[in-house]
Amino acid sequence: MAKRKWILFVTIITLASLLVVLVAGEMLLRFKRRHIGSSDHLDYGMIVYDNHLGWKLAPNWNGRHKHYDFDVSYSTNSHGFRNDFNTKQGRAGLGYAFVGDSFTFSFGVNDNETFIQLLNLQEKHGNVYFNFGVPGYSTDQEYLLIRRTVLHFSPDVILLVVYLGNDLFDNELPFPLQANRAKPYYELMSNELILRNTPVPPEPKPQEQYKKDLTRVVLGEDVKANGLIARIVNRIELLRLLKQNLLKDPDYSNQFEGRFEHAVNLFTAIVEQIRDACIENEAKLSLILMPGRSFVVQPYSVSAQFQNYLRKRIVENSEDMKVDVIDLATRLRERYQRNPGKWYYPNEGHLTAEGHRIVLDILSPLLPRLNVGI
Repeated sequence: MAKRKWILFVTIITLASLLVVLVAGEMLLRFKRRHIGSSDHLDYGMIVYDNHLGWKLAPNWNGRHKHYDFDVSYSTNSHGFRNDFNTKQGRAGLGYAFVGDSFTFSFGVNDNETFIQLLNLQEKHGNVYFNFGVPGYSTDQEYLLIRRTVLHFSPDVILLVVYLGNDLFDNELPFPLQANRAKPYYELMSNELILRNTPVPPEPKPQEQYKKDLTRVVLGEDVKANGLIARIVNRIELLRLLKQNLLKDPDYSNQFEGRFEHAVNLFTAIVEQIRDACIENEAKLSLILMPGRSFVVQPYSVSAQFQNYLRKRIVENSEDMKVDVIDLATRLRERYQRNPGKWYYPNEGHLTAEGHRIVLDILSPLLPRLNVGI
């Protein structure tokens, strides 16, 4: 009898101790997640309202961007873009204009660490690389920016950097999935693009718009993905961590074709308009497919699955769009599998300084191969 009581006592103490450890671990993980979530601070004034584009970068701005993952400085030139354009007039070589979102602007690294500035720093043949990246932009805004501003710099090549994580989805929306400002967008009606939501209202995103998030756009109302068990797992940090590191996400690729068809068609139509504008101005358009962190680091995740689907569709449609495509996404993944490194910030998600050097190393030999037709 005494032995059984002792075994019961030891069992209770062991379970109680394990419970205390689990609760303490959960509390620490929740605290860390809240701390990381609240750590993002960008000095005031870099982003300003624009009634045509939704927002733009303020000219002659400089400040700091602090996050749990980094503490860096940004500056803009008199035109309201990153890097000093004024010193690059009268170039001896070709002008390459990079147009994109925060991955092109290069959140998370200092001015001299962006892959575009690194291209300028190593250039030996008189070519010039312009950074027209604006955080949060999608393809529709980039098209409007190209027509309004980029073409006035007479670039020989325009490189549209397509972020596979949300660009194609944001094209369909008056409010981006991950930003609180309104934007212009196009409707595709009878193969014609109709510009909507312009002038862009200055009011912030209404509360009901926050219900539309990336998970719902990608998975719809899938019961297994959005059901009770999934919600419980996502609310408990320990379970979420175990799921992320030990469990493989189901294959959702067979659902993407119907769900993403409109987004792909809209994107294709906008790219064709950009291509035509480039031809009118004797410039060459090429696409660069920029992946999010999960595509490279977690290739079996849901995020990687939908990015890979969009990547394939864009590559398949490139011949019909009559544009060259640099599949940076596949090249980054293949290189990471051979020799992984700290290329992305683990929490914030953008490229690190090391990641920008890898992108530089990949793009440097590819850019001269583009047939610019001059």
